[in-house]
Amino acid sequence: CKEECCAFAWKNYSVKRFPSCLALIDKNQKNYWLFDITPEIKEQIHMLDQFNCSLAGVFITHAHIGHYIGLLELGLEVMHTRNIPVYVMPKMKYFLEENAPFTQLIELHNIELVEIKADIALPLNDSISVTPFLVPHRNELSETVGFRIESENTSLIYISDIDSWDD
Repeated sequence: CKEECCAFAWKNYSVKRFPSCLALIDKNQKNYWLFDITPEIKEQIHMLDQFNCSLAGVFITHAHIGHYIGLLELGLEVMHTRNIPVYVMPKMKYFLEENAPFTQLIELHNIELVEIKADIALPLNDSISVTPFLVPHRNELSETVGFRIESENTSLIYISDIDSWDD
């Protein structure tokens, strides 16, 4: 905003913050997966350049614009990617398949939608898996999920939006 609370951040790049997003980097295989793809994706990908890795896929939590609109940067006019897997729940898949300009990303094979299901682990490689799970949030356009990411030595949970921890 333009209020005093944000004026300092606008003038000082070092305190700039980004929308909720996570990059899972596999340094051994030199690739990474994004969890949500935000409007700031160009800058966020630029930050990942230091790891000398390639985009291996995108996981989307839900159909609120800040979590998926960065997909447009994968299209013909910008990155023109080829068959980047985009992991989505069934309602989110339908939403992307039925709404332009996302339909063009699918038709031009910039992205490939991969339907995932709640509570079923998806192995990314021999040592990393991702399991989506439903979380309570406004679900006007799609279901909302968090992701449990597990490797041989650790696990973490990514939840970008939730309405109630008790629910």
